Amino acid sequence: MKSIFTACLLLCSGLAANAEVWKQNASDDVKWMKVSFAGNFIYGTDSGIYSVEPKTGEMAWKREDLKKIHDTNVEEVEGTPVMLVSSSTGAINVSSHLTALDLMSGETLWETDRVKGQIAAVVPIYKKNMVVLVNAVGAKSALDLLAVNLASGKVIWESKIDDKADLYMAEKTSKFLPKFDLHGHARPTVTDDAIYFPYAGLHKVDLATGRITWKLAYDVTEKNFARTNADPLVTDTTVFTSGKGILRAFDKQSGTLKWTSADFGTGVAQTEFADGVLYGRMGGVFQAPGAAFVSRKPIGVVALDPASGQLKWKYEGAQESVTNMLVLREEKAVMIADAKHLIGLSTDGSGKVKEAFKVPLEFKAKGPGAGTKVAKIGFGALRGGAIGAIKASSGPPAEPPIALLRRENGLVVIRGTQNVLGFDPSRKEIAWSTRIEPPGLSTFNKIATIAAFAMIYTAQTAQAANTYYGTSENDWANANRRKTVEQWDRAVAKRYKKTSNTADYVYMLADVKTAEGKGPGIVGVNLSTGEQEKRVYFGDREPEYVADEIDGIVFRIHKGGNTITASQVQ
Repeated sequence: MKSIFTACLLLCSGLAANAEVWKQNASDDVKWMKVSFAGNFIYGTDSGIYSVEPKTGEMAWKREDLKKIHDTNVEEVEGTPVMLVSSSTGAINVSSHLTALDLMSGETLWETDRVKGQIAAVVPIYKKNMVVLVNAVGAKSALDLLAVNLASGKVIWESKIDDKADLYMAEKTSKFLPKFDLHGHARPTVTDDAIYFPYAGLHKVDLATGRITWKLAYDVTEKNFARTNADPLVTDTTVFTSGKGILRAFDKQSGTLKWTSADFGTGVAQTEFADGVLYGRMGGVFQAPGAAFVSRKPIGVVALDPASGQLKWKYEGAQESVTNMLVLREEKAVMIADAKHLIGLSTDGSGKVKEAFKVPLEFKAKGPGAGTKVAKIGFGALRGGAIGAIKASSGPPAEPPIALLRRENGLVVIRGTQNVLGFDPSRKEIAWSTRIEPPGLSTFNKIATIAAFAMIYTAQTAQAANTYYGTSENDWANANRRKTVEQWDRAVAKRYKKTSNTADYVYMLADVKTAEGKGPGIVGVNLSTGEQEKRVYFGDREPEYVADEIDGIVFRIHKGGNTITASQVQ
């Protein structure tokens, strides 16, 4: 739902049209902008924080008492009507004043001064109407935990993880007063009675009291590469984790270490449990210091006996790159994509690994001037370890696929930085494919890669938060905030209805040509057909934008810093 986009567009007929919905001047230079879970368009300047009605441009609310708030100090509690705004004081004994805003009205829901340090992670507990704030100071820190009720701000418990975790420098942070957070780590896993924190080893925290039930401290950081570890995977009896390429199994109740696996390389960033087997995805594309993306080997999939950790089989046939894994239960396969193929690994047998299917990747360039060129993926060099161009059989180079996402209609969407494909796993054939001409932007690869990874994260977050209102209704009513959650629920329900009633789209950076000009822009690809049905021409070489992919609105900051426009993609 959150990406980085811009304005002015073209109807799918191919005729240029000015689809600008509104234009306004902010009171000051716009420092940051966001699209919330419920569709709010929010931006910040040194003068305050503002929310604008996305379809009309009318001011929904403004908070000019919250001045000079940096982007890194604004945290939406995903899937809830709450946005957290923090301001820090102190150089050594850092503390933060936290204001929780009602996303629908901008009013203050509650405030607290009990945040020790800076907020490094926000963990929503939807079923308990609670949020756990993980707070830290500096690049390596013990972690203070503060659990509060989302509706009232009442502190439920406080706790502390004394084992120090490595933190990552936040994106767009100040060079003089840098903020560090936990975005490069695996995310905590929440069950009915506990939270499993994977930041400095593994710590199980009681959900009701904050008491650390058990822990094992060990190093989980691989040379500052981000997201190299899998989220803790919890079964009825066991908790599985990964750190620096090593898998571990813990007894769920006692915390006793059951087994430790062999070292499988830079990272096992994903684990899946299916039909009595533990699967781990080895290697792949990771974000490195300096925000570059690199491919790290070994690359492939391992299958382990969950009781003993013994290796059942290892698949090292993936070439140069690998996406996330998908467990296809009906097809009895674990699916990945590498630089050349879509690969299904059979979950049927044991011992020797079996390929259930292996389909060559093929992307067809579509759109004006594209003809019928086909990019058959043949991987070139990963220069210096960075994602390099893939040599195509014709036309410009393509890029390796990064992410897999299964849609409700059964198709698997394969997403790259400039290509997207629909695969039917039941028929084991490509349903559609398209390749996007890359724009001449210096930031293209970084933005496009982040967007591809974000597709998976957004889907997972939306799925987890989908039942929030039903579990929180009573707490919000008791806190005299029922109007807030009802308004929010209507907005979210409307957006979910829109996604189910119309074709979903993915918006990708591109080199577009319209009557308004030729250059960097966006194309909207229909995920049911692969057709490039929507176009937006930027007009700027280095545009700043965000897009609401559900309502099809692109918000843009124009050159000069304080002019904002919104354009509707028809």
